[in-house]
Amino acid sequence: MTHSDNHTCSRRAALGILILGLPTCAGCFSPWFSKDAEMSPQRKRREKIRESLESEERPKILSDIGIERLLTRARLENVGLVTRLVGTGGKVRPSQPRDRMLAEMARNSTHSPNALLDDPGTAMVVATVDVPPAARKGTLLDVTVDLSSHAEATSLERGWLVETPLMEMSQLGGQVLEGFKYASGEGQIVTVAQVTGSQDPKDQLKGMVIGGAVLLKQRELGIGIHQEFADAVTLAAVLPEINKRFTIFQGSKHVGVATPTDDNNIRVLVPHRYDRDPFHFISVVLNTAFNELPQERSARVEQLTRQLQEPTTVRRACWQLEALGEEAVPALLSAVNSTNPEIRFYAAHSLAYLDDRRAIAPLFELCKQEPAFQAMCLNGLSVISHYEAEDALRELLHAADPKCKYGAVRALRWRDERDPQVSSTVIGETGKILEVPSEGPPLVAVSLSQIPEIVIFGSNPSLVLPEIEYVNPRMLVRTEGPGVVSINHFEPGQEDRIVQAAPDLRAMLVGIAEAGGTYGDWVSFIRLCREKAYLAEPVAVNPIPEAGQVYHREQGQRLEPGEKLLDDTFIDSLPLLPDDEAQKEAKWYNPFSW
Repeated sequence: MTHSDNHTCSRRAALGILILGLPTCAGCFSPWFSKDAEMSPQRKRREKIRESLESEERPKILSDIGIERLLTRARLENVGLVTRLVGTGGKVRPSQPRDRMLAEMARNSTHSPNALLDDPGTAMVVATVDVPPAARKGTLLDVTVDLSSHAEATSLERGWLVETPLMEMSQLGGQVLEGFKYASGEGQIVTVAQVTGSQDPKDQLKGMVIGGAVLLKQRELGIGIHQEFADAVTLAAVLPEINKRFTIFQGSKHVGVATPTDDNNIRVLVPHRYDRDPFHFISVVLNTAFNELPQERSARVEQLTRQLQEPTTVRRACWQLEALGEEAVPALLSAVNSTNPEIRFYAAHSLAYLDDRRAIAPLFELCKQEPAFQAMCLNGLSVISHYEAEDALRELLHAADPKCKYGAVRALRWRDERDPQVSSTVIGETGKILEVPSEGPPLVAVSLSQIPEIVIFGSNPSLVLPEIEYVNPRMLVRTEGPGVVSINHFEPGQEDRIVQAAPDLRAMLVGIAEAGGTYGDWVSFIRLCREKAYLAEPVAVNPIPEAGQVYHREQGQRLEPGEKLLDDTFIDSLPLLPDDEAQKEAKWYNPFSW
């Protein structure tokens, strides 16, 4: 036996004597050896969570212990300066907003800021942007503008919003506090009066800058873990399942989308294919399974397959199946040809995000038939990589429904922004024009969101114009003779601008731009032509499919394929313009309200 072995034996013997010499009563023993005494409150809590996650009644779906976070719009705002007004601006009264505006002008080294602020060619406004959840850096956003309550003006028509930092604002002790600059807004204003023809003076003082703001910082999306399960033990069970199913490409490799920021919060990045619908993405993530044995998964898939056949359970069943990935395809296919539109939609929608071409036909038909599912059908068709999905979107360019037509234009752009069939022609600083050959009913679509553009479906419409018509108080259209129209633009202190054009819609829009007109003048002119029957084709204002519409199971209103619009249809959809408080407080579309 070595010296080391002798030493070890001695230590063991001494330890034995020490233990034998300790008191043997239970009361004396418990402070030293009680399991409860050894565990801190934090460790006790963790063991309780661990036991809950391992029990027979354990949670197995993330939504059982978590909830979505940041699935709302974020409001950014600031005071801004509108210039280029033709004597319709006015003074700004002393106030905190005026001081804030002057401070911003000082940062930009503006010459004679006080004089400029009170000039009749300028007006101080409140500029507002609503940022959707998970919006990426560089996203174009619409800016709502409204005359400040501290400013004087009679009209914002033809105005230009000077570059304005947009940030989160909060109030503390009666003072408005500025947050981080999240976006920057600038551009030409289209007033409510120009869009609607309203004679209400208030409608001259509010409007929008279409696609006028650029987001400078990405908005995050998250999942919150319920407090009773908020622990690293829970995250260790949940995160691998999310990241195994959903990845994004970063640098030269794929990485998981979920990252914990603390024990009760997970930051979630949105994969590109889900960009247009973060609501659907977070719903699928929340329906991801964890702590599930193989036999339990098989039983759950069988149960979900049965739930697919019932309209009241199909939505959540599809979310759970989509969260499984490719192995869920057979189950979803069992419902994709259902006679029930709701069942057919949810199954096809999830199949689309699994990139299965068998979703194309049902999504194509439902897009034409069911307005409540239209936006989601277009999203689904836009993410399927198969060429038949692109063909289906091109076929929708000939549909009867204006929202199908223009929604298909935007979906095709999302697939390929260089697609020549949906690439608009830029006309100076005024706006864009797109002509889409169409075998369906003709239509003129006027965009009021993200892109200032006029889309002509079908042939370029001819106009029957009177001898004289005013586009605005400083611009008139005069018929000079057969096939010749002059556009006359006159402003105080400037030379008159006169442009000649043919009496068709495209030529007139180009002529108005060349004469110094704005996108608001385009909108006014088209509205005027439709109201006074100078234009025979129907006009749709902002015909963008809206997500979150209610589907009435018993009596869903639907447009049958091939059904035509009435010739005198004027579709008016102005989601950015209402000024009531309910609109300001309304949440962004939430799929859980379906």
